[in-house]
Amino acid sequence: MAYTETTTTSYGSRLKNSVGGVFSGILMFIIGTCLLWWNEGRAVKTTRMLEEAQGNYVEMKDITNISPSLNGKLVHATGLATTKDTLTDDVFGIKVGAIALQRSVEYYQWVEVAKKTKKDKLGGSEETVTTYTYEKGWKSEPVNSSEFHDPQYKNSNFVLADLKRERWDAKEVTFGAYKLNESQVTSLSTNTETKVTLTDDKLRELDKQIVKIYKSKHGSKSNETAENKETQNANDSVEQKSANAYNAECIHVQGNTIYMGMNSATPEIGDVRVTYKQCDPGDVSVIAVVNGNTFSNYTAKNGKQLSVIRQGVQTADQMFTEQHEGNSMLTWVLRVIGVLLVISGLRGILGIAETLLKVIPFVANIFALGVSLICGVLGFAWSVTIIALAWLFYRPLTGILLLAVVGAVIFAFSAKGKKLIAEKLNTKRN
Repeated sequence: MAYTETTTTSYGSRLKNSVGGVFSGILMFIIGTCLLWWNEGRAVKTTRMLEEAQGNYVEMKDITNISPSLNGKLVHATGLATTKDTLTDDVFGIKVGAIALQRSVEYYQWVEVAKKTKKDKLGGSEETVTTYTYEKGWKSEPVNSSEFHDPQYKNSNFVLADLKRERWDAKEVTFGAYKLNESQVTSLSTNTETKVTLTDDKLRELDKQIVKIYKSKHGSKSNETAENKETQNANDSVEQKSANAYNAECIHVQGNTIYMGMNSATPEIGDVRVTYKQCDPGDVSVIAVVNGNTFSNYTAKNGKQLSVIRQGVQTADQMFTEQHEGNSMLTWVLRVIGVLLVISGLRGILGIAETLLKVIPFVANIFALGVSLICGVLGFAWSVTIIALAWLFYRPLTGILLLAVVGAVIFAFSAKGKKLIAEKLNTKRN
C-alpha cells in the first residue's frame, strides 16, 4: 500500500532557493573546471611514471634467496605468497590459516522508496507529491526505520545482531626469502569461501542470545515456527550437524554462511546473514622496489609512486598494460564527471532566470528547455577548451597538434559554408 504526501513550495521560497542555487552552481562550475585541469595533469604524470618504470625494472628470477645486488631496485617477481599465521574472528570463534579473512554482513530490512512528482502552479508555487512504497531486502547496513514516513512502517526495523564488516590480515606473509609489506597484503582479495564450523559451546552461547532477541521482537509468533525450524534443520550442513550435539533454533550454518533467524528460505525482518571469504596462500606477481627483505614503493622523477601486486602469475608487460588501461579508464571517468559538474554548475547559475518565469509555467518550461540546451553546449565547449589548454600545458606538442587539427577542420567547414552561400546567391541572381 503506497503512502503519499503533498507539499507546496511558495514562489518566494523557490526564488530564495534559486539564489542559493546560483552560489552552488558557481562552486560546481569551479570544481568541475579544476577537476578537468588536474585530471589531465594526473593522467600525463601517471603515464610518464609508468613509462619510466617500464624502462627501469629488472626481472627477479630467484626469490628463494635475498640478493643484496637488487636492493633499492625496481623489480618484477612472481612466486608463492604464504603465511603461518592463524586469523580469528572472536565473535564466532572462526579460525583459519590464511593470508586474509573477510567477514561480510547483511541485514533483512524494510526499505523506503520515494518517488516524487512535481507540478508548477500558476503564480509560481510548486506542488510536490511524494509517493512512498516499502519493500523487504538484504542490506549491508541496518536501515533506520524511525525516519520512515508511513506510520505503519515507522520503527518496524530491528536486527538480531549488530555486526560490522571486518577483515583480518596476516602479520607476516612470506614471498620466498622476502616478506610482503602491509600495503601489499591488504591489496590481496579474498576470493575463496571459508568453510565455517562452530563449536558446540559457541553455538549454544550465540543461539541463546539470538533466540532471546527473536522472541522479544516477534512475541507469540515465535511459537509458530516449528515447521520453519524443521525445514531449516534439513538445510543445515551435514558437517555442522555432525559437529554439534546442540540443536540450535536461530543459528544455522550453511557452507561459508552463518544465518541468524528461524529459516533462511523464508527470511524475516531482523534476520542477519554473515558470510566469510579468505585469501589462501598462492602465487602472486609483484612490481615494487626491493627494500632489504621486503618491498617499498617506486618513486618516479615526477614524484608519482608505483607498487603493484596481483594474484596469480602475470608477466611485467601484462601488469604494466593493466596499469596503463586503468589510468586511461580513470582519466575518462574523471573527464565525464568534470563535464557534468560544469554543465550542472551553469544550470544552477541560470536556474534563477527560469524560476523568475515560473509565474507562468508554460513559458518557464519552454525557457527551461532552452537553458538546458545552452548549458549543455556551453558546458561541453568550456570543458573541451580546458582539456585542450591543459594538454598545451602538460604536453605542448600534442596540444599544438590537436589545436592545429581542430583549426583546420573549422577553417575547412567555414570555407565550405562560404562557398555554399556564394553559390546560393549566384543562383538567386541568375
